[in-house]
Amino acid sequence: MAKVLTQQPHMKDQYSTDNRLNAESSSNQTNPAKPASSHNELHKELLLAHKRGVALNSRSELQRVMDRRKRVQNDREEEGNSRTPLENVLLRHQQRQLEREREEKVGEEAQLVEFLRVRQNLRKIHSAMQNKTGNI
Repeated sequence: MAKVLTQQPHMKDQYSTDNRLNAESSSNQTNPAKPASSHNELHKELLLAHKRGVALNSRSELQRVMDRRKRVQNDREEEGNSRTPLENVLLRHQQRQLEREREEKVGEEAQLVEFLRVRQNLRKIHSAMQNKTGNI
């Protein structure tokens, strides 16, 4: 029995050291809910800069607007240059169609103007004829 008693404390010591090793290894793992120290330092630096009134974005509003306009213009130029041959053909076809429609509108307006002019002339002639018949 003495042998058994001596082995039991040894086994208990082995389990307790295993538990200590597990506890130590788990404490070395980072807690995902706890922010990193570098994050905390950055946060403190941002707070201090805000208190001092140091602007992180030191460009003026005008400069930002101008940069944005330049980016938009570059995007438009890239869109124009990146057309496929099919897109170019379709665009030319659409432009021709719009031109034809404009010409038709101009022609219709010219016809309408001519119609109104002829109608006015007929009214004048009709009123002149009525005046002649009324005078007689």
